[in-house]
Amino acid sequence: MYICTFRAYEISFIYFLFVGFLNLAFSQKSAISPNIRRLKNDTIVWRSDSLLRVENFKAKPKANGPLGFSSVGIFLYPGESGGELLFYVEALFVKSKSYITKQSEYVLKHEQIHFDICELYARKLRQKISEKNFKKVKNFSEEIQEMYQKVAEEHLKEQNKYDSETEHGLNSARQKVWQEEVDKQLKLLEKYNSTEINIANK
Repeated sequence: MYICTFRAYEISFIYFLFVGFLNLAFSQKSAISPNIRRLKNDTIVWRSDSLLRVENFKAKPKANGPLGFSSVGIFLYPGESGGELLFYVEALFVKSKSYITKQSEYVLKHEQIHFDICELYARKLRQKISEKNFKKVKNFSEEIQEMYQKVAEEHLKEQNKYDSETEHGLNSARQKVWQEEVDKQLKLLEKYNSTEINIANK
């Protein structure tokens, strides 16, 4: 795992995509946009006012798998506006890699919490980048990638812990505790809910 915690098979694809973004950020901006568009057509960016719905799960359920599976991950890519370097950190849900077998509000809530945890760690990464003084950094891209790597590892551990403690949602009492704690942590990091970060003055 390197540049994205899209669970399992999503990781290598996003890694190469991200490296391409970094290398092309200023010299070939037109080459970046199609890749972003293709990714965005198959994803949902986390929003506080938009919950997952059954129709968002497009993958075929796996035999003997859990009642639902959400492919979620933190997507980091650079941009530019008025000569200033920007970074975007998004919590994404991949529709074509996510499935649900039991169409119930409870199962949807379990999967929504997976997505909420992803947004929580996206905010943690935004906080790290926002608080860093890049004037003292020789290679800011390496610095940001190191930040990403650390947060990505923490994110994956948290997702696995959530599934383990809730028994993939079968333990309703533990799921309620997780929901309350994740909601609490999201509120504490509300300051970092914007996906855009301007590092020009950092």
